[in-house]
Amino acid sequence: EYMGEKFLDQQLSLTMSFTEKLDPDALAFFNDVCQKPFGEQAVAFLNAYWDEVHTQAEFIFTVAWEMMKYADMHAKGISLLHHYHEGHDVDFDIGLYFYEQLCKFLEKPENEHWRSDEFAMSQPQMLTAIVRKTELREKVDVNFDGRISMIEYLLYQYQHVANPADFCSRSMASPDEHPEIAKARHALADVNQRIREYEAEKARLEELAAGTGVKALGAKNMLAQLSSSPLAEDLNKALITAEAAVRIATKKFGGSKAETTAGSKAETTAGRKSVAADFSSGAVWWLNRDLEEKKRLYGKKSKN
Repeated sequence: EYMGEKFLDQQLSLTMSFTEKLDPDALAFFNDVCQKPFGEQAVAFLNAYWDEVHTQAEFIFTVAWEMMKYADMHAKGISLLHHYHEGHDVDFDIGLYFYEQLCKFLEKPENEHWRSDEFAMSQPQMLTAIVRKTELREKVDVNFDGRISMIEYLLYQYQHVANPADFCSRSMASPDEHPEIAKARHALADVNQRIREYEAEKARLEELAAGTGVKALGAKNMLAQLSSSPLAEDLNKALITAEAAVRIATKKFGGSKAETTAGSKAETTAGRKSVAADFSSGAVWWLNRDLEEKKRLYGKKSKN
């Protein structure tokens, strides 16, 4: 009975801390984070809580981030990726749609891996639409702006180790983004632009090729040569530049690309780490993972 009361006290304490109001400085900082693209919000979260959630980084990158972008595209009526520029928040109705799509994704047999014990922390709670909307309004929407951002979703999902006030405290006490990390991030953003240009041309040629006559034949021929076109070469050069920038940032801050972990010198408060010793661990992991995905999709394939 005592253990049960202790557990309830702990849960109540976590709930109270999660809904704790932010002071004006923290709220201003939080609002700034909410204005960053979804991916940068995820990096800010991982930087702050790398020790606690680094095992969930792959889920956040591959599942949650992609689903948030998909929901945002749905809201904006965009079906082609090269027309999409990453957003920073969605309204409550699209927030509901995000959760619905996330749950449907996880229910599919081919996505069983994402339901494994490894990602238990990341599983969304199954709720009715009415209850979910109440949760979005009363808990997830930290700054009460009627919108749901990536950072708000992440803080809510991992609320047993994180809360908005603590996130702001950790993040505001951390160093600014290092120039080498910013350089790598900008290099990957340039790759994104090259990808948009390449995909736009591909879509244009595919539309022409679907027709008939001389134009269609010419478009089919250009499609066949697109992988060796100037657009493809520019994309490859951007990837090489980004890879070099990411390598420098990783060497300076992260160790091996997939095994970046927080250091062991973090200060502790009540048994929890208050500020990550290396506040760039999440950023370095994300840079490497993003580069890996871009190389998989657009890097030059080996001829062997």
